[in-house]
Amino acid sequence: MPKILVIDDDETLRRTLTATLEKNGFEVLEAATGATGVHLARTHLPDLVLCDVNMAGVGGHLALYALRRDPKIASIPFVLMSGFLASAGTPPGTERGADGFLAKPFDPEKLLSTIREAMSSQGPGAEDRRDESPAIADTNSAPGLLQPLNQVLKITGLLRTSRQPMSSKDISDMAGRAHQAAENVRKRIENCLLYAEIERLACDRQRLAGLLEHQTGIRAVVEPVARGTAILSERSADLALKFEDALVAISVEHLKKIAQELVDNAFRFSHPGSAVHVMTAPDAEQVALSISDHGCGLTPDQIVNAVAPITLDEALLTRHGSGLGLCISKRLTELYNGSFTIQAEPGRGATVTVRLPKPRPQ
Repeated sequence: MPKILVIDDDETLRRTLTATLEKNGFEVLEAATGATGVHLARTHLPDLVLCDVNMAGVGGHLALYALRRDPKIASIPFVLMSGFLASAGTPPGTERGADGFLAKPFDPEKLLSTIREAMSSQGPGAEDRRDESPAIADTNSAPGLLQPLNQVLKITGLLRTSRQPMSSKDISDMAGRAHQAAENVRKRIENCLLYAEIERLACDRQRLAGLLEHQTGIRAVVEPVARGTAILSERSADLALKFEDALVAISVEHLKKIAQELVDNAFRFSHPGSAVHVMTAPDAEQVALSISDHGCGLTPDQIVNAVAPITLDEALLTRHGSGLGLCISKRLTELYNGSFTIQAEPGRGATVTVRLPKPRPQ
């Protein structure tokens, strides 16, 4: 029985779609938010995703982007639904990788024909998506920093030139996507600059010798980062903290960066309602910082690729933000004579452990 994931924040419409699809021989999964929908897609691998464009938080276009960047689910047919029609002749969303579009309101016949067409052909470019490597699939036909920049230009261009009236919700959704794309550019640039600085620092023996002179309280840095990230993710109730405080030989700035990248990854790649654990445990010579989640996990190959050393041109042209963040965290840890390990299984979450040395006795 084909399985369809319906993502829509309108409960009445969601239930109507579910009843129609079940009547016609489909198994149906429901999600009221885009974030929940992305998680269900990763864990249940539906045969097709039917998703509303205009939702608070993670809208349809962001959900589509999240699916297409994940090689495990990138080839799942994806159909967008919206009451807003762009003036372009091509169905809205197909330029971003959608396999179909339904203009609300639509009748059951139109719903079923669109689903069958998307499932039979998997839309334009589906074969290419299956053959792409994860690094190339992430670029959405544009290398590195150009991909999020192109997103900003496309969205703002549509806002500027659209000849049809747009509701405030449509405008807010598009502005939100443009803002997120711009934020992605900012983070990418910051990470590339930091990565370049790390490589320069690694070659500077005099500066390296002074790194272990730092004395930083691990709880004072990590706890505010973890709580702030949980609030931004709207998942404060999911955060579980267990601190044994101790001094570590690392700068405040670098420890904060490591914590930000690892805690942010734990929330982004786990389901709301599941716990994210942040713990510290000192021993005689080191302090271990562990961040665990119960999310989508990683394969052994993904772990190797995420932390493998890269050149700066690769960082600019191919790496996406989260992968570079893990690489930066590992490189920073190693600069301070620490160790960085990832334990993960697909579908069973991940635990990242950073072990940092204690300050040397004066």
